Amino acid sequence: MKLNSKLFLTVSLIVILMILSNIFFIQIDITNDKRYSLSKSSLTKIKTIDEPLIIDIFLEGDIPETYIPFRNELDAILNRLKYYNSNIVLKYSDPFQYGKSVSIIEQMKEFGFTPEIVVQNKNGSRNENIIFPWAIFSYKGKSQKVELLQKQLGDNEHMKIIRSIQLLENKIMDGIFRVSIKEKKNIAILSSHGTSKNVKIADLLKNIKPYYNLSAFNFKKSKASPIQSLDSLKKFDLLIISNASKKFTQSEKYILDQYNLNGGRLLWMVNGVAIDRDSLFNKSGKSYLLPNDLNLEDYFFNYGFKIKKTLIQDIYCAPIVVASGNNDKTQYIPYPWVYYPIIKPEETIIGKDTAPIICRFASPIEAVDNRLSKSLLLKSSNFIKISTHPGEISLEQATKKITPSAFNQKSKAIGYLVQGENNSLFKNRIKPFKTNTNIEKGNIELVVISDGNFAENQIDKGSPLPLGYDKWTNNFYANRSWIINVIHSLVGNRDYLVTKGKKWNFAFFDTQKTKKNSQVWKWTLISLPILIGIISLWVASKMRSKHLKL
Repeated sequence: MKLNSKLFLTVSLIVILMILSNIFFIQIDITNDKRYSLSKSSLTKIKTIDEPLIIDIFLEGDIPETYIPFRNELDAILNRLKYYNSNIVLKYSDPFQYGKSVSIIEQMKEFGFTPEIVVQNKNGSRNENIIFPWAIFSYKGKSQKVELLQKQLGDNEHMKIIRSIQLLENKIMDGIFRVSIKEKKNIAILSSHGTSKNVKIADLLKNIKPYYNLSAFNFKKSKASPIQSLDSLKKFDLLIISNASKKFTQSEKYILDQYNLNGGRLLWMVNGVAIDRDSLFNKSGKSYLLPNDLNLEDYFFNYGFKIKKTLIQDIYCAPIVVASGNNDKTQYIPYPWVYYPIIKPEETIIGKDTAPIICRFASPIEAVDNRLSKSLLLKSSNFIKISTHPGEISLEQATKKITPSAFNQKSKAIGYLVQGENNSLFKNRIKPFKTNTNIEKGNIELVVISDGNFAENQIDKGSPLPLGYDKWTNNFYANRSWIINVIHSLVGNRDYLVTKGKKWNFAFFDTQKTKKNSQVWKWTLISLPILIGIISLWVASKMRSKHLKL
C-alpha cells in the first residue's frame, strides 16, 4: 500500500510539473555570450505582431553536414520567437521536392533566390550540394525575402557559417521589421549639383526602399524660392548627398545649415579630388588630379573637419583589371591598385561584424578641434602615401611593382560621424535670405565619407549590379550593408543595429590534429567498448565466484 502511494505521488508530481512547464515558460541562459537570449528590441518588436506572420524557410531537404549547426540554430531562434508570439507561423519547404534540380534552380533564380553551392571532399570523392539559405516573411499582405547567410570577402566555409550564426537574429528581425513597419520615415536624395545618377545608386535605393519613403530633392527647382526649398527639405529626416561635383551657393549652404540645426540629418559622400574617369579608362589611360571645388570649405570647417584635396594610396588595396594585347590576343590581368583601399570598418555599432569595404580615390579627412564629437568610422591602413594635386594618374602605374618602403605614412580618416550642439555657420553674419524660422544653435548629426563613389554600383548592359560587387574581379565588398547601417543610425533606427552586436564563443576541434590522429581515434573508439565489456564480465565473474564460496 505504501509503495502504491509513493508511486501515485511521484506520477502526480511529474504530471503537475509537466502542466506547469507548459503554462509558465522559464528560460535561464547560463552561457557567457548569452547566445540563447533574444535582445530586448527583438522581444519588444515580436510583441507588436497582432496577425499571422508567416515565415517560409527554404533551407530544407538534403542539407550538407557543415550546415547542420546553422540549421539547428535557425530552428532554435525561430521556435523562441514562436513561443513569445503564437501569431508567428513557420513553414519549411524543400525547393527540390517539386521537380528537377536544374529547372528548380532556374525558377528560384528568377525570383531572386541565389543558390549556395557547397562542395565537400570526403574519402577522396567530391560531393556537390545546392541549397537555398533564404526565407520569405509575409505579414498583412506584404512579403520580403531575406538571405540568411552572411558572406564576407576571404571567408572559408567554416568562417562563413560562424558569422552567419552570429547574425541570424539580426537577419530574422530584419525580415520581420520590413514587413511590419507601420510608418516609414522620409529620406531625400539630392538630385542637383551633379550628384550620382539614379542608375548608379539604384541598388542602394532598392535596398533602403522597404524601410523608408524616398524622394528626390533638387535645389535648382526653378519655381521654388529659398524659403520654399528649406520648408520642403525640413519634411525629410535625412538628406543623402552622393558624389556632388558642382558648387553650392551661399543660399544653399544656409538651407543645409538650418536643416541640420532643426534636426535634419545629412549623409555626405564627396570627393576631395576630381578625376575624369572616362579619360582614365579610355585609350590614353590617364587623368589629371584637380581639386573638387564645391564651395563647402567654410561649411565643413564649421562642423569640425576638412576634406583634403589629395588622394590616399594604400598598400592594402583591391585589384584593378587592365587589358593587355589586341583583338583576340587581349588578356585581362588584375593588378593591385593603390587608389582602391580595402578598409575594415571601425568596430562601432555601425561597422560591427561588417566585412571589408572598398573605397575608390578617397581623400584624407582632417579633424578640427571643436566641441563637436567626431567618431571615426573608416580609416586607411598604416601603410599609405599621399598623392597631391595638380598631378597625373595613369593606369600604367598599376603594372609597376609596388615598393612597400614608399608607403610610410600613418593611417588617415576616410569617414566620420559628427554629433553635438553646434552654432550656425551664419551666426552673426548677414543671411543669404530672410526667414522667420532662423535659429543660431542646435543639435546636429551627420556622416561624411571622402569618397563620392562609395554608394555607386557598377552597371552591366545598362542594368545596375549589386552595390559592392566588382564585375571585373568577381569580388564582393560590404559597401551596401555598411552604408545601410549608416542610414539606419542617422534616421534613428538603432534598435535594428543592436542585434548585430552579438558575439558567440565557439569551441571547435583542431581539424589538423583530428585528421592526423584519425586512425588512433578510430581504433580507440572500436577497442575501448570491447575492453570495458571484457573487464566488466571479469569483475562480475569474480564477484559471483566469491558469492558462491560464501
